[in-house]
Amino acid sequence: MPPRAFPPRWPGCSGVSAEYSVAVRELAAFCFRAGDIDHRLRPSPEAREGIEGHQRLYRRRPESYQPEYAVDEVFQCGELALRLRGRADGFDPDARQVEEIKTCRVDPQLLPEALSRSHLAQARLYAALIARAQDLPELEVRLTWLHIDEDREYPLSQHYARAELEDFLHWALERFGAWLGQLHRQCRARDASLAGLAFPHGNFRAGQRDLAERVYKCVDRGGRLLLEAPTGIGKTAAVLYPALIALGQGKHERVVFCTAKRSGRRAAEQTLELFRAAGYHGRALTLTAKERVCLSPGKACHGDDCPYARGYYDRLPQAMAAALASPALDQQALQSLAREFSVCPYELSWDLLPWMDTVIADFHYLYSFTPALAPLADSGRRSSVLLDEAHNLPARARGMFSGRLARKGVLAARREVPAGPLKCALDKLNRILLALEKTGETGASSVLEAVPDGVQQALQLLASQVGEELARRPLAVARHAGLMDTYFECLQLLRCIEHWGPDYRCELNWQGGALQLRCNCIDAGRLLAERNQRQHAVVAFSATLSPFPWARESLGLPLDSVCFRAASPFAPEQLQVTLAADIDTRYARRAASLPALAARLRQWLQAVGGNCLLFFPSYRYLQDCLDLVGEVPGRRIVAQLAGESDADRDAQLALLATHRSLAVFTVLGGSLGEGVDLPGDLLSSVVIVGVGMPGLDDDTRLRQHLFQQRFGDGFAYAFQYPGMQRVAQALGRVVRGAGDCGRALLIDTRYREPRYRELLPPWWDYSAAMPALPMPELPVPEPPEAGVGASRPE
Repeated sequence: MPPRAFPPRWPGCSGVSAEYSVAVRELAAFCFRAGDIDHRLRPSPEAREGIEGHQRLYRRRPESYQPEYAVDEVFQCGELALRLRGRADGFDPDARQVEEIKTCRVDPQLLPEALSRSHLAQARLYAALIARAQDLPELEVRLTWLHIDEDREYPLSQHYARAELEDFLHWALERFGAWLGQLHRQCRARDASLAGLAFPHGNFRAGQRDLAERVYKCVDRGGRLLLEAPTGIGKTAAVLYPALIALGQGKHERVVFCTAKRSGRRAAEQTLELFRAAGYHGRALTLTAKERVCLSPGKACHGDDCPYARGYYDRLPQAMAAALASPALDQQALQSLAREFSVCPYELSWDLLPWMDTVIADFHYLYSFTPALAPLADSGRRSSVLLDEAHNLPARARGMFSGRLARKGVLAARREVPAGPLKCALDKLNRILLALEKTGETGASSVLEAVPDGVQQALQLLASQVGEELARRPLAVARHAGLMDTYFECLQLLRCIEHWGPDYRCELNWQGGALQLRCNCIDAGRLLAERNQRQHAVVAFSATLSPFPWARESLGLPLDSVCFRAASPFAPEQLQVTLAADIDTRYARRAASLPALAARLRQWLQAVGGNCLLFFPSYRYLQDCLDLVGEVPGRRIVAQLAGESDADRDAQLALLATHRSLAVFTVLGGSLGEGVDLPGDLLSSVVIVGVGMPGLDDDTRLRQHLFQQRFGDGFAYAFQYPGMQRVAQALGRVVRGAGDCGRALLIDTRYREPRYRELLPPWWDYSAAMPALPMPELPVPEPPEAGVGASRPE
C-alpha cells in the first residue's frame, strides 16, 4: 500500500496568510498515488531493520556520497506559503545522483505499482529541490530497493533535465496548494465558530466546569491528566468542549476521542452534533471496523477482486473533496460517499484521517501493534487524546500486546500447502514446537521469561515465505484459511518479541497433548507509555480510576500526571445504599452461603419495586443462585448468558425500556455493568454480589507476582482494585440525572473491611446495614467439580 498523505504542520489560522510545512514524502503520497488498492499481504521489515539496511548501503557508497541530505525551501501557493522540507537518503554531487532507498522482504517486482510510483515521485521531488539549490542542469534519480533477507540491491535509475524536474515539482505544489487552500478557509471558519461557542447545555452542571477547566489546562501545557467523576455528570461534553476551544486557539491540532465501546462512540458523536447545532464548524471522523463499513463483504482488498478497490486512487481526489462538505463522517456518511464515487469506504476513512479536526475511534486504532493502524498514532500532528472509560484500557491493551500459536494450527496449515519453500518453513516451525511439546505433560504449563531459542527465526522464515507466495499468487494462497490464520498469529508473535520486556512471559501450555505457545503481556503500562509519549496531551477519564497511583501505572502515565476527582452533582440520598455484610460470597464459602443469598435476593425483589439489575462474580454462581431463587411474585426474571452478542444485550435493554418489574441477572464487568444509560424509572435498583475480583488463573497469578515485586502489594493491584472498579461501575447504573433516585444492595462480608469500603465511590453513604435473616431451609447444590467455574482468591 502506498504511504498515506499527512497534513502539514498547522500554524493556526488567524491571519490572512500562513506558512505551512510539509515533508517531501507526504507531498509525494498526496499527489502521485494512482491505480488500485492492493492489500495483498507482504512481509515488510521492522523499523529497526530498515535503519540497519540504510546504514549497510551507506557503507557501500563512495566517499563523495552524502547520506541524509537535507532540503528545505519555501514556495508561495496562492495566499499560503508552503515550506517543503525533508532528507534525501543520499546525494552524490560528483555523480550528480539523488538516491531514495527502500527496504523490502520480497522481490520489488511483486510490490504494488502504486507504491513504486509514490516512492519514485518522492525521489524526483528531492532531485528537483537539490537541482534548484545546487543550480544543476540535470540529475540522475535512483530508486534502490534493498531486500533485507537476501542483502540484494534492486536499483531503478532515470535521468532528468532540470526543467523536467521543475515542471514535476510545480505541478505537485499547484495541486497540493489548491487542497491546502480549501482546508485553510475551513480552518479559519472553524476557529471563528469556536471563538464564540457556548457550552451546548446552557450552564455547566455541578462538577462539569471543574472538569472542563482542568482539561483545558492539560491541553494548554501538553500534560497528562486523570479525571474521576460520577457516572451521569456529563463527562463527554465536559471533556470535549475545552478540547475544541483549545483547537480553535491553536494549542493543539487534533482531538482524538478514544473509547472501548459503541456506546462511548455514540455519546461522542451526539455531543459533537450538539456543538454543531450551537454553531461549531469542524470536521469529525469516526473510524469504523472494516467488516462493518465494507461494501463488498467476502471480497479481497485489491483491484483484481473488489470493484471499490479497482482504480481507487484515481477517484480518491474527488471523493476527498466531497467529504470536506460533510461535517460528520460516520459509518453511514462514509458508505454514502463510497457508493457515489466507487471507492472503498474503509480506505477512504484512513485517507481522510490526517485532515480531520476530531477523530472518534476504538482504543485499538491508537494503541495496537498493527502497522496499518499507525497513521492515527504516528501522524506527526500535535494530537490530544481523550480516553473515555479509561479503566477499560489496561485489560484491552494486554490483549492487543499478546499473541499465541498452537502446534495444531501449524499442522493444519502444513496439510494445505504443496511441497516447496513454504512447506519447508512450516516443517521447521513444527519441529521446534514439537521439541518443546515433548518437554511437558498434558494439562501442564510452563512460564518462561524469554522465548525459546529458534522460535523467532522460524516465525520470521514462515512470515517471509507466506509473504512471497501472497505476492505471487494472492487469491490462491488466501483461500487456505488455516495457513492465513497461522500467518497472522506468527506476525503478532513477532511483534510481541520485538517489544519484549520484563512485563512479558512466554507460556507453554500442553492441552489435549498439543502445545500452545503464548507471548503474554501481563502488564501493558510500559507499552502504553511509549504510545502516550507521542501525543501532545492525554486525558484519561472515568467514574472509576481509584486509587490514582494504580490507575496511573496501569495506563502508562507519568508520575507528574495531574489527578483530579470531581465533586458529585447528586445528593447522597439519591442512591440509598444498603450493606448485607452477613453473607460470605468468597469462592470456598459460596455453596454454604448460597441459601442465605437466594433468600436475601428474594426479599429484596419483593420489597423493592421497579427494574433491578443483579450482578454476580461469574456465570456459574449466577446460575446456581438463580436456580434457588426460583419465581418471585410480581417479577419477570431474565438472565444474561455467557457469550451473548450485542444484539442480545440490545434485546435486554429493550425489555428494561418496556417493563417496570424486570429483574435481570448478569455479571460484574459484563455488557450491562457499564456503558449503558438507563435514566429515570428504567432502572430502580442494583444488587451487587461480591467484590468483583478477577478469577484466579495463570494470568492473574503472574500479574500478582509482578506487582508484588514492583509495588509490594500484588494482591491489591491484581485483584482488589480491578474488582472494586467493577463494583463502582455497577453502582453507577442507577443515578444518571438530576431527577434520578434509586437503591443499591452490596452483599459480601468484605464490605465491613476499611480496605474495601474506602474504594467505593465517595459520593454515596454506606452506613445502612440490612438486618440478618434466619437461615432458610433450602436445598444446597453440589459444589462444582474441580476446574468448573472460576475460582477466586480469598
